[in-house]
Amino acid sequence: MPEMTQENRRKLVKTGMLSAGVLLLAALLVIVNYFGWKYYKRFDWTSSQLYSLSDKTQKVLKGLKSDIDFIVFMSPEQRDLYQSTNELLQRYGAASRHVHVKTIDLEKNPVEAQALTQRFGVTTQGVVVTSGKDKRIIATQDLAEIDSQSGEPRITGFKGEQLFTSAILQLSEGKKPKILFITGHGEHSLDDQSGHGLSGAQQLLGRDNFDLSEWASLGQAAVPPGTDLVVIAGPTTSFVQPEIDALSAYLNNGGRMLVMLDPTVSSGAGGGLVATHLEDWLGRYGIKVGQNIVVDPASMLPFFGPETIFIKSYGDHPVTKAFAGGNVPVLVSLARSAGAGSAPGIKVTDLLRTSDKGWGETDLSHLPTISLDAKDLAGPVAIGAVAESALTAPGKRPMRLVAFGDSDFATNQLLQANADNGLLLSNTLNWLVEREALLGIPAKKTEQVRLTLTGEQIRRIYLVVALLPILAIVLGGVVFSRRRR
Repeated sequence: MPEMTQENRRKLVKTGMLSAGVLLLAALLVIVNYFGWKYYKRFDWTSSQLYSLSDKTQKVLKGLKSDIDFIVFMSPEQRDLYQSTNELLQRYGAASRHVHVKTIDLEKNPVEAQALTQRFGVTTQGVVVTSGKDKRIIATQDLAEIDSQSGEPRITGFKGEQLFTSAILQLSEGKKPKILFITGHGEHSLDDQSGHGLSGAQQLLGRDNFDLSEWASLGQAAVPPGTDLVVIAGPTTSFVQPEIDALSAYLNNGGRMLVMLDPTVSSGAGGGLVATHLEDWLGRYGIKVGQNIVVDPASMLPFFGPETIFIKSYGDHPVTKAFAGGNVPVLVSLARSAGAGSAPGIKVTDLLRTSDKGWGETDLSHLPTISLDAKDLAGPVAIGAVAESALTAPGKRPMRLVAFGDSDFATNQLLQANADNGLLLSNTLNWLVEREALLGIPAKKTEQVRLTLTGEQIRRIYLVVALLPILAIVLGGVVFSRRRR
């Protein structure tokens, strides 16, 4: 056997080192991919954290016991909305093994899209959320807040997280919380589609998986069994004592109530406000309702009357935490004061306040000519408060009560004018029925980033892009020729 020459030995060593290097590189790639798969992490570099899941959503996902399927029926032509929806849903899938996402391209897979649309009864583009035999359909127009006033429509807010988390909660809950809206005293109606109706609120709360119905309390000895929440929305006449007694018994037994009282001006001599008999009753639970009309010259809204103001000051409470953190405004119209007083064994917290320049006008006989004087309630004025039992007996759930000095914020007119009014209503009801997982998911502001270039700048970019490969080839040739020497 011929002896191995020095040249052959050198080649063998070189080949062995190259093979070892290749194997080492392959091993490193396998290790990196393994850790990338096992310790997967997504980052969100958007300024508004558009794709970051809130703590509330993560709690809902961690509590899932059954599979949830998201099927996206959208055209890529809706570029911004399509991208935001898919990216956010991928975050849902990464956060829970029970969440599965499938995207149907309506242009590339028309046959599959048609079969699935027939299966789920989809009549518009959007997202279908299914679990077992139950489903929820979210239309594309509900996913975003659109600004059409500046010419070309653009997305100003993305509501994907609140709608997707709401759908998951609806499908995973065993029952719908039952809410009764009291009627018979001039309250707003759930079926009223006018500006003063609650049809928009009914649709909004339906997405939160509430069972809404109206209940005539007059002549009833007690609140119907199985009621999770009672709502009084803007009464204009008085409650009688048997009704007050029934509401007291319900609340004292761990009931939950939302009371929205407007300052209805009396038509009788001397002016004043119509007494609903709920004012003193709320005072027994630590919520002080004033005989006044709240004004705030520093917070008036353009194109609205002076009675409509915006609120941007909030108390420290789960209902308003998302508003305070995001500097989100709420609109109220013709409101009265409703703030924290005191009552034994009850914790009371203000929810909404006017600015320092606001006040509660008590001289109602000279409207609309008003001015701040010593008899008025100086600002900031509370327009909403929450009361809850500080201590309860073992086995008894605590009472929860929220009162606002305005009901118009929940009506169709102001819900359409400001989407965050709906979030306040939703947060309030979800907190009352102990569904804290749905609190604090407001619409997230989208980033509309555009790069505008002149024709000359575009030509320069093309020139640079074309020259770079040529320059690399020339430099490579120069290096090669020098090494040959």
